[in-house]
Amino acid sequence: MTCGFVISILSADYGRHDTVTCSAGRPPSQLQDTSCSTISDIVASNCNGENSCSITASNEVFGDPCVGTFKYLDVIYRCRCE
Repeated sequence: MTCGFVISILSADYGRHDTVTCSAGRPPSQLQDTSCSTISDIVASNCNGENSCSITASNEVFGDPCVGTFKYLDVIYRCRCE
């Protein structure tokens, strides 16, 4: 029996929840809003069931939940045997 692992997205959140994550080189004004985010099903719809997946964390893909804030994509996933 062989098992090929596939991605199962549990959640995906684009925005900012702290002032530390992905903050190198960013001015404090771009890190202040730590309560902005948008929960998205874009990652799940593109990645569920795939062996690998790549999505650009950008306003063009996810919209802009907080103008002027530097955002990041936080994805929780698991690999399952299929």
